[in-house]
Amino acid sequence: MSARRDAVRSRLLPLLPWAQGLGMLLVLQFALFGLLTLGQAVPDRPIVENLVAAVEDGTYGPHGTIDRMGGPADTFTECVVAGTGLGASPEESAFSRAVRMPRLATCGGGPAQLRAISEGAVLTDNDYFKYWAGYTVITRPVLALTGLEGLRIVSGTLMLLALAGAFLAVRARTSTAVGLALVLPYVVGTNLLSTPSTSFSQSISIAFIFLSVILSALGAGRSPRTAYSGVALGAALFCFVDLLTTPAVPWAMSAFAVGAVTWFHRRELAPTLVAVVLSGLVWPVAFAVTWLARWVLAGAFLGFPATLEVVRRNVGIRTGGDHAGVSEAFGAGVRVNAVYWWQTVPTAGLVLTGCLLAAGVGLVLALRRGGPARWGAAAVLALPAVAVPVWYTVLSNHSQIHAFFVNRGVAAALAVVTAACLAAAVRPRTGSGAPQDTAERAGPAATPARHDPVSGLAPTPEES
Repeated sequence: MSARRDAVRSRLLPLLPWAQGLGMLLVLQFALFGLLTLGQAVPDRPIVENLVAAVEDGTYGPHGTIDRMGGPADTFTECVVAGTGLGASPEESAFSRAVRMPRLATCGGGPAQLRAISEGAVLTDNDYFKYWAGYTVITRPVLALTGLEGLRIVSGTLMLLALAGAFLAVRARTSTAVGLALVLPYVVGTNLLSTPSTSFSQSISIAFIFLSVILSALGAGRSPRTAYSGVALGAALFCFVDLLTTPAVPWAMSAFAVGAVTWFHRRELAPTLVAVVLSGLVWPVAFAVTWLARWVLAGAFLGFPATLEVVRRNVGIRTGGDHAGVSEAFGAGVRVNAVYWWQTVPTAGLVLTGCLLAAGVGLVLALRRGGPARWGAAAVLALPAVAVPVWYTVLSNHSQIHAFFVNRGVAAALAVVTAACLAAAVRPRTGSGAPQDTAERAGPAATPARHDPVSGLAPTPEES
């Protein structure tokens, strides 16, 4: 009997860390809802007064504003985000508002609603719980204190800090070339720099894209277990603040970051492949769990039949259904976004040329320094780029309708592929703790080491 228990325990032991991780992810959902409630505790009056002033100054919307960097600004979403959390009765609790999340109309109807609220009106039938709307934790206090112009500055600052943090986190654990290759094509090949002044909501989402990369790289620098924890936390936080803009971007970049750090620490192909695949699975699972948790919380208080109807309707719109100009052909989302990026972003040709040249140089150096096996490392590290076309295909309608910002995934995929080729070629910096090229470890000849119960991999040098 004892032997049988030991056998069962030995089979279940590798699953324990994953069960613990899932438990922590579920607990995180309650913390996120607590933050949502705190955001709703900010009084509406100063927010409404500042937004009415922005309407009078002409800085609120209008829909269709050109960003002067290659396409229309996403002022539609910006107006939605600015008005999220407004319109409820002053007597309604912050908890109740966090559950159903009231919101105003977009740029067209928002100004009239703001003026009505300033005169004491209460809006009805304006629930917006299909998203977490975690951005209200940032937008509501900043709008109350500084107004719309101040929120633009704050969102742009958060974006730049996260961008710099992602570069430094990846650079410290790989190399300068890899860090630059991961972030530079996304900066130069998109309208990222215009977003604070024309669509601050996108700036907030971009900030959390790079926060996911930071958490993934920091975690991977410690152990496989903390790597996957960082990936999951990054995905959950991105889901918390994002309105389904570009999830494939942090998904691809975060999985690459874990794989690249693993490669630089181990210089072994098998652990790198496991790290890339597991990270690529953990990110969408954590994202999906977080999204589902929002619907479960809404259903628990608003009723599951009504909640399920909202879910069914929105899933149908995102994945199928009739819409003007949308093709139902397989792969249409990929084609539309690639064409949009190439024809609309002025620097598309420059970025594509630069990425091809850098990737080519990386592959040549990789071959000279490690033989054909290094190309295998490049291929493994480039795998996360597949997340972009997969997302375009699964959410084909959404990808085509919103190509004016979803096209950023093209630049992200190029960045991951380029960084992968350079990572396969670059030598670790002296003192980084990683084995040098002249002494790369082959699996069977490696020094025996204890294995991580999560992934079955040997620990990084820092753990040892």
